[in-house]
Amino acid sequence: MSHSKSSSRIRKARGKRASAMLFLMLIFAMALLIFFATSCASVVKFFTAHRHAESAVEAASLAAARELSQVVVEDPNYGYVGLSDGAPTASSSIAQDGKPIPVVGINTLVATARTSMLVAKHLNNEEYLRLASLDAANTKAAARRLVEGLKLAMCEDVRAPLSISGKAVKPLTIARQTFIKSLASSRTMEAVDLKNFTLELGYLSQGGTTNTSLALSEVLAEVPAASAQNGCYKAFRDLAVAGQSFVFACVGAQPNLVAKDQFIADGGKSEMPSSIVRAKAELEFADVRDRVFGNVFCSACAAPFSLTDRAAAGVMIVGLPDGYPSGYLSLADYINDPRSSRTNMEMFRANGGDYPLDAQAMLTRDIDDGQTRTLSNVFVQGLYDWIRTAHGRVRLDSLLAVIGGRMQPSIGSMAYGQSLVYRFDKSGAVVVDGYFVSDVPNQIVHDRQVYTLGLNTLKANNAMWTVAFRDQVHNLGVANGGKHCGQLMELDGCLRPTGSLYGKTIDSKHGDLERKSYFDGGLAVEFVISSPQYN
Repeated sequence: MSHSKSSSRIRKARGKRASAMLFLMLIFAMALLIFFATSCASVVKFFTAHRHAESAVEAASLAAARELSQVVVEDPNYGYVGLSDGAPTASSSIAQDGKPIPVVGINTLVATARTSMLVAKHLNNEEYLRLASLDAANTKAAARRLVEGLKLAMCEDVRAPLSISGKAVKPLTIARQTFIKSLASSRTMEAVDLKNFTLELGYLSQGGTTNTSLALSEVLAEVPAASAQNGCYKAFRDLAVAGQSFVFACVGAQPNLVAKDQFIADGGKSEMPSSIVRAKAELEFADVRDRVFGNVFCSACAAPFSLTDRAAAGVMIVGLPDGYPSGYLSLADYINDPRSSRTNMEMFRANGGDYPLDAQAMLTRDIDDGQTRTLSNVFVQGLYDWIRTAHGRVRLDSLLAVIGGRMQPSIGSMAYGQSLVYRFDKSGAVVVDGYFVSDVPNQIVHDRQVYTLGLNTLKANNAMWTVAFRDQVHNLGVANGGKHCGQLMELDGCLRPTGSLYGKTIDSKHGDLERKSYFDGGLAVEFVISSPQYN
């Protein structure tokens, strides 16, 4: 009997324990279900917020990159320099001559300096190499000056450079606004707080793209196939020539996203023209219950845009009103003749305005660079400065053939009393036309540009010839280029169409307040070799 009661008590106790266990398991299951439900909701919120944040930060980086393309720094050697080339417009800064000033893109400067070094290498001329090396160094300095300006602009420092129209550039403000607006449109901003938003400048470890074309073959340009893409130079690759480093910045026809895992922050390397902007953001959920997985971090990288360089190349005129000096049949003869390298010349600079047009203008000795000028160096300087106006858009094979070949028009023959005008066509090839000295009646020397006159200085085989030289594009920029900032001299109504000696002269379609020479081309350099004194 007692055994039966004991068994009953045991069964009841076990039943109570089982019920309690079942109850606890039910509570645990419900808690687990609630936890998973809450966690799943948090997971969904986290990844939804992250997805929207990634999209927003991409838009922000593109907006910042677009703003950076507006930044312009004033360089003492080249004038206004930016990531993008810019034609002179009514909203541009105005030079002392009352006309707008163009902006030269940093990649245009790099392409120009690199092409100059290629020409120097092929000509094997010491003075040409000196000038090319000087431009290579000045271009690196301009690139670093631009990078430092971009970094100031990105943090909106009071020292930050402005746009060409003189307006403040605010990439951080614009990018932040774009980020918030994008999140607001997806309603994510209602659930989060923006804890941090930053911009950073850098470059890409695997290189990038440019829209700066190779005007010549990769072989002649000395560009490895891996360092060119779609007929353009690749960015962030050292495309060295003759021991000089040349690196292009990454820009496109429009702002574009780039691989963020390749981003390297700018570390002050003088040879690296950093142009990539990285936007980074940190978001915190407003509801503490949604912070299970921590804050949302996102980033994106973008490259700025650059407009295509549209500046027309200049012309070089070689006036030969009395025919060819005996023994000087090519441009190479003028730059390489040992007799000319032993003949010193005194170079003058126009100061106080255009000489002799402006009342205060005068010619003073040009001794700024401390170089002793020789006649051969004068010819080299003229050739160098003319080629530089093509901004690297040069067919090297055509150029070298013209320099080494007989001086004559590309079409037809050279008649006595005619002279030659050298210009670049749209492909970068050199075209030579006959013309008359009287076609260019304006004989002024632009403010801060150079001139020399050597009476009986060119020693030909049977006579001594006089050489007059003026160079309107030797000194460039606002600081050093004078009232015209080293821009080409307008030749409106002077030049004739290519291949037409007697055709009607070309009149500009642009107004007098526009920078006609930017669109139409103009005089870069002129030599007049005349008045032979026979032995």
